[in-house]
Amino acid sequence: MCPVMPSDHEYVLLEKTISILEDHILCDRCLGRLFAWLSTATTNTKRGGSLKLVLSMMAGREVKTGRREVGTRLIRCLAENGLSEEARALAVKESIDFDPSGECEICSIDGTSIFDRMPAIAARALEAANDVEYDTLLVGSVPINRMAEREEEIRGKFNLLYGEPLKSEFNRALGKEILDITGKTTDFEHPDIVFVYNMEKDEISLQINPIFIYGRYRKLQRGIPQSRWDCSECGGKGCESCNGTGRRYPDSISEYVGDPLQEMVKGTRYKFHAAGREDVDALMVGAGRPFVLEVSEPRVRRPDLAEATQKINERSKGKIEVQGLEMTERERAQTLKAESSENIKEYRAIITIDEEVPEKALKRAESALSETTIHQRTPNRVSHRRSDRIREKRIYEVRLSKIDKETLEGHFRVQGGTYIKELISGDEGRTKPSIGEILGVNAVCKELNVTAIHSLDAHHNA
Repeated sequence: MCPVMPSDHEYVLLEKTISILEDHILCDRCLGRLFAWLSTATTNTKRGGSLKLVLSMMAGREVKTGRREVGTRLIRCLAENGLSEEARALAVKESIDFDPSGECEICSIDGTSIFDRMPAIAARALEAANDVEYDTLLVGSVPINRMAEREEEIRGKFNLLYGEPLKSEFNRALGKEILDITGKTTDFEHPDIVFVYNMEKDEISLQINPIFIYGRYRKLQRGIPQSRWDCSECGGKGCESCNGTGRRYPDSISEYVGDPLQEMVKGTRYKFHAAGREDVDALMVGAGRPFVLEVSEPRVRRPDLAEATQKINERSKGKIEVQGLEMTERERAQTLKAESSENIKEYRAIITIDEEVPEKALKRAESALSETTIHQRTPNRVSHRRSDRIREKRIYEVRLSKIDKETLEGHFRVQGGTYIKELISGDEGRTKPSIGEILGVNAVCKELNVTAIHSLDAHHNA
């Protein structure tokens, strides 16, 4: 048993330390961690060792001043439960017997502190990432349940309010070990990679966070969907309806962009985020549609984007083109999606009508639709995959001109998410007002091109 501090002793912290070591075997690091927030510019190991050293000095004083029994009990407590080298040396000097076989109750695994294994763990972590390109990292861990439970039990038992969990110190210490070796930096918000060490299983897992590449694409051939479109009959398995391909359309913009980039960065999969999408039969011309490609688990984080642009454009064989590729962050993808129904888009449409209309009727339609708000119920053509509701959309400008008696050319500047084909036809009254309704004719969009996409900060009259 460890002795109780002399009744005239006023140092509560040392009293509490002795009370803890009466019941528990703790190394310097684990003892110091219980008082982690009571001092700065030191380590938990030094903090715990300092407490034990002061107590050893006090025990030595007791022995030398004639209170040998009290001093002996304190020296033995520190040598056994405190695992203190200073106390053990003092015990040998004073011929005090003690049992040196103890091990720390919190951090020991099979007789070895988890912290003593850190160099080997760091080496294994770096081996797991030896073919991964990264500049920033973060370290995490999954502690053994008994470690966390024992530490929490001690903190609660002795009402310790200033401690740091073992997991926090381990993560910090392992991170420093890896940083010292690699010269990399820590990023708590957006690290390139995350090492996670499972103490129970003695396993290291490597989380490689995605990269994000911004660009714009131009779609130069009709009949290409933005995303892979599987056959609705077989769900992509292959059937007679799709000639065994499993697909309704053989290619997609996302694949033309994503496949080459995934190969270049040695990723495992990708997601294509765009500022809206054009219809399969529409072109995307002008400066192109903004997109962000998210590539998961890339082992290359700094691809040659000029080379990537060339590969994408060559592989698509003139069907699409990309430009302006640059590395970006997740937030940009989120912004693109959030703004896609609010930004400003421009279109050019070829419109067929079933009877000729005078020029003044076209001007009347332009005036009626420009700088106004229309109401669009979910179009019949997409009602099977989109919720049936009425959307309000702002129409900034409409310009109409004749190509021949039964063909018009229309130019539109509208709020993102506006259904242009239905703005033209009226979609059996589901879009109001519409060109067909105002002109009093059947109007059908024969051909549609997206000509420009403006961000929210671009004024619609710019």
